[in-house]
Amino acid sequence: MKHSRSPIINYKLLAWPFRLIAILLISTALVWLSPGEPPAANAQSTPSEIKGIVVNGTEGGVVPAGLEVLLLTVDDAAGQIIEQAPTTVNADGIFSFGNLISSPGITSRVVANAGKFTPSVDLASVDDWSNVRLTIYDETKSLEDITLSSYVMMIPTIDARSRQAGILTVINVNNTGDMVWIPDLDDAGLTGLDLLRFNLPDGFSDLSVESELPAGNILQINTGFAMTNPIPPGEAAILMSYIIPYSGDGFEFTLKLPYGLDQLRMLLPDGGGTISGQGLGAIESVVVAENVFNSVEGNDYPAGDEIVVAFSGMPQPTILQSASDFFRGRTYVIVIIWIVGLALLGILGYAMYSSRREAVGRGIEMPDLDDLRGMDPETRRAKTAQLREMMVGELADLDDEFEAGDYEEDDYQEHRRELIRLLREFDEITSSYDRVESEPEEAESDKSESGVSTEDENSEETEK
Repeated sequence: MKHSRSPIINYKLLAWPFRLIAILLISTALVWLSPGEPPAANAQSTPSEIKGIVVNGTEGGVVPAGLEVLLLTVDDAAGQIIEQAPTTVNADGIFSFGNLISSPGITSRVVANAGKFTPSVDLASVDDWSNVRLTIYDETKSLEDITLSSYVMMIPTIDARSRQAGILTVINVNNTGDMVWIPDLDDAGLTGLDLLRFNLPDGFSDLSVESELPAGNILQINTGFAMTNPIPPGEAAILMSYIIPYSGDGFEFTLKLPYGLDQLRMLLPDGGGTISGQGLGAIESVVVAENVFNSVEGNDYPAGDEIVVAFSGMPQPTILQSASDFFRGRTYVIVIIWIVGLALLGILGYAMYSSRREAVGRGIEMPDLDDLRGMDPETRRAKTAQLREMMVGELADLDDEFEAGDYEEDDYQEHRRELIRLLREFDEITSSYDRVESEPEEAESDKSESGVSTEDENSEETEK
């Protein structure tokens, strides 16, 4: 038979029907699920009565007195469930139903109403309706009897362009005890450690979970998910699918095994990369649905163990795909906005810095004093006071800008010392102008006083 490689490029993730691939996995030698009994052939005609017994499968357990058994009739055509009057088991656990509804498209199911765990039997798979058996169990909140018999993680699809992988996982859970595990959801101290839990790779999304366990809730958390489904003795399959992104050429997955694991298998499409991890054997090729996969296997992991599995060499987008995604996703617009924004901020910052430096430069220049020499004293003193007030104002502005955080300490002290020096120099120069003009006036005054004194002396001599 000719085998083809599993498609890994430009493949729509998880477009395949979940159950179809799950059945495919389970039906191949890749998944070591225990084979069940072949279904019995449908009865040729509908019996007129149902008889059965309820037993307790826990050692030393008893069937509660007054336990009810329900008969549910399903009308597939009308999409209705018809519940007939329940019956109560006798002291030996025996029950019976009469007056059965018989019609094409009608199926029946008997259910033991035993509380949180309600075992049932689909009568369509039973030949002898006079010997129906329902098994109940005592309850336990302990997970010590829960283990994993197999864990198969398969990557059937990889989208290289978006660097995403579709994951399908099949887990076989095994309750090796004789009690049904049921979490106490009414316990205020209940934590995730008290639930059946599984971790998943970082960044998982689009999680879907189905199982063969009785009905319960799936609680998705950041690290994976937890389940509240009762776990009766025996094995049951859990099937999950999700999508994970990968960066570079692969990803790492730290698989935590709080319940231990008998057998682990990881599968990756041929040409889709390599797998390595603690306790995993050599890569071998296997065929699933005429597609070739690389497979690795590990065995006998104790409870509480952790396995770091590395997927590497996974497909990458081509240069053309990367360029196309860059422009199609309008990422380039964001990049351009950032570049222009940074450029504008740079220009604005430089302008503010230059403006501040220019202001400081104007503040430390000596005013032009040449015009003061030719002014009359009164005008010069008024102009001098005006110029001095401007220089003092520059000093005050510098102090305000420093307090506002516009200057570093060293720059501020340097400019302040320079302004004070120029202010003192200004005072000395303008004071010298006043001294120069006051000297001729003093000389003239001395001369006048000297002339008066000489005239007086001459007058005295003439009188003599």
